[in-house]
Amino acid sequence: MYRLELKRILKTRSTVILAVIAMFFSIFLALLNIFDNYYYTSIGSGVTMRGLAAIEYKRTLATACKGEWTPERISDAFAEVAHVREHHDTATDAEKRSIEPYIHTFISRIPQVYGVADSSTISPEEASDYYCQRKAYIEEATVLSYGPAAAETALKLDDGTTEPFQYEFGFGTGSDAASSLPVCLFAVAVVCSVICAPVFASDYYSGADDIQRCALYGRKRLGGTRVLAALTLSAALYAACAAAFVAITLAVFGPDGTSAQLALDALVLGNLTMNGVLLLALVAGLLSVLAMTAFTLWLSAHMRRPVAVLAVSLAVAMSPTFLMVLLRGMPLGDWLRLLLPSGGLGLGTGMIVDIQAGKFLTLGPVAVWTPFAALAIPLLEAPLFSLLALYSYTRHEGR
Repeated sequence: MYRLELKRILKTRSTVILAVIAMFFSIFLALLNIFDNYYYTSIGSGVTMRGLAAIEYKRTLATACKGEWTPERISDAFAEVAHVREHHDTATDAEKRSIEPYIHTFISRIPQVYGVADSSTISPEEASDYYCQRKAYIEEATVLSYGPAAAETALKLDDGTTEPFQYEFGFGTGSDAASSLPVCLFAVAVVCSVICAPVFASDYYSGADDIQRCALYGRKRLGGTRVLAALTLSAALYAACAAAFVAITLAVFGPDGTSAQLALDALVLGNLTMNGVLLLALVAGLLSVLAMTAFTLWLSAHMRRPVAVLAVSLAVAMSPTFLMVLLRGMPLGDWLRLLLPSGGLGLGTGMIVDIQAGKFLTLGPVAVWTPFAALAIPLLEAPLFSLLALYSYTRHEGR
């Protein structure tokens, strides 16, 4: 019966078309991330490079920044940059090129923790105190936004961070994957919702359910099989699209062992590299897609018209994006967003953004880092909405 239900969904022309669209869109985003990649060289006449040429130039620049960034190395880099800037008019092109890797990689992240906009205002001696300054910055920023309890939790999470930070060239430092991957995963979630919207509702609408409920397996077994088949299809489509995006991206840029604090933001907590961020984003995306699929199945089992199911499902899928815009900077916005089955998805939101922003859900003295919530909530919601879908379908049959 399980195989028959899978075939029933897969043989629908709209399912095949939507699956192909999702796959092509994933490949398109991965290729766009490569061929729209650009770099402007400010040395000499200045040249704008795009595509593979820009990527290779960035890879060459990153060679000078590879490895551990100890306090001494940070201080030396700032001293070299300050010297060339001070004697810019008389400096040779070779001297200017020597500081280009620092300006466009590690040094661009440092001014944030000192509360300044330009790294030129930071002396080499001050720069060598970066790691202590970063701890103070985490505490100050978290207390200001979420209170002392969240700051204490943030510092505990950051205790496991390996210092000095590591840097290397890869997808996290050379590409825009942190922005394009969430778009890819969101698109897959929308396609899965569209495919699963008519699983139950179409039979209600056509009257076929009246016949099915009279069959030997017309109650719980049929409902459970349909739920399992829909979840399997969503998981398989997600895996295929995510694998296509990641395979193309890693083939060109390579993996990235850079400490996430250097590639994303100083507020990143925990011992995370960009490889780890990618893994967490993929896991959170899968859980959110399954939760969104289960939610759509519940709507389909509860409502009679597939169009109405699709409308509500898409509205919920888009809600995190609207909440981020309407309630930006408000804790209520994060609560509402993450409690939705689509909370780990959206445009301008998702796991990578949560890791980067250092946000917390607070309830009295309890503070939970939002990436933890983005993993735990859909993990609970996927089976919950699956059971609700089965219950609604069985109850509908009993009317």
